Amino acid sequence: MQEYGPQTNTVHSGDMYVTQGGDITVTGRSTPVPERKIRVLMLAANPGSTERLAIDEEARQVTERLRLAHDRDVFELITCWAVRPLDLLQYLNQHNPQIVHFSGHGNRAGEVYLSAGDGTDRRVSAARIGELFRTAGEQIRVVVLNACHSAAQAAEIGRHVDHVVGMNASVTDEVATIFAASFYSALGFGRPVPQAFDQAVAVLGMHDPASHTIPQLVSRPNAKEHL
Repeated sequence: MQEYGPQTNTVHSGDMYVTQGGDITVTGRSTPVPERKIRVLMLAANPGSTERLAIDEEARQVTERLRLAHDRDVFELITCWAVRPLDLLQYLNQHNPQIVHFSGHGNRAGEVYLSAGDGTDRRVSAARIGELFRTAGEQIRVVVLNACHSAAQAAEIGRHVDHVVGMNASVTDEVATIFAASFYSALGFGRPVPQAFDQAVAVLGMHDPASHTIPQLVSRPNAKEHL
């Protein structure tokens, strides 16, 4: 039903505006703007001194799964490459994300490999990573460490962030990509974080049964499950 404003010369009919002079302007249906955005900050490091990883494929799959999700307009994916230690605080402050995702290398000593800026790597301990997230702010709700042997970092970060995913062994490019794509797909359909993790592990188990126990979720007591 059309509504005629008592003090105006315009009739509003959905996205169509009809003037008293008979002109018709069609503006096209607008997409509702989400009340808030969930920013996913994807940090990647693959220094020349380390084995090459298919991080670009992982980023593409995450982008695609979020694009196909029901809540796709809610999520904003930000990718930062060749990340150095100095970049971490810069990007966390600049983008103020709710989710931080790291793709790269880790080792059995609990270190992650960042770029040194000259083609070599800079190794950062689990304790130092945990301290960074302690200072980063309460807005970060989820951290995903998609790197080999990152369970130690997950335990440290988990003292300061509601939900942290780490890997308790080596992971192949395929395992890393399947897990990440499935996890963000589930989040994009509004699933709570623990359920999104369980769904990603279930999908991973169908592709590679031997790897389904590698991802580990650390959740703080009384953590909110929904983003």
